[in-house]
Amino acid sequence: MRALFERWLAWEEAETLPGGCVFVAAASELDDRPGPVRDRLVELQRQWIDVIATSVHKGAEVGRFRADADGQQFAQDLYGVMLAFHHHARLLGDSRARTRARRAFDALLRAIRP
Repeated sequence: MRALFERWLAWEEAETLPGGCVFVAAASELDDRPGPVRDRLVELQRQWIDVIATSVHKGAEVGRFRADADGQQFAQDLYGVMLAFHHHARLLGDSRARTRARRAFDALLRAIRP
C-alpha cells in the first residue's frame, strides 16, 4: 500500500507532468460533461479505486490489515488524501503538503491495521 502511495506522490510531482496528475485535471474538466472521453476517464478512475480496495482486501487476507477493513472506504479516503495533496501542493504552493499527505496516509493505515 505504501508503495502505491509513494509512487503516486512521485508521479504527481514528475517533471514530465508539468500540470500534475492528468486524471485530476481531466476530472475537473469532464466531471459534468457526458461523452466518450468522460466515460473512459470514469472507467480508469474506477479501476484505480478497485486496485486500492483490492490491495486492502488482499492485505486483510494475509493478516496485514484487519479482517473487517473496508477496502472501498479506504480507497475513497486515500483518494481524498491524494486530491488534497494535489490541491495544496499545486494550487496553494504549500511546501508542507507532502508531509501532511504522508501523515494522513499513515493515519489511514493505522486505522486498518490489526
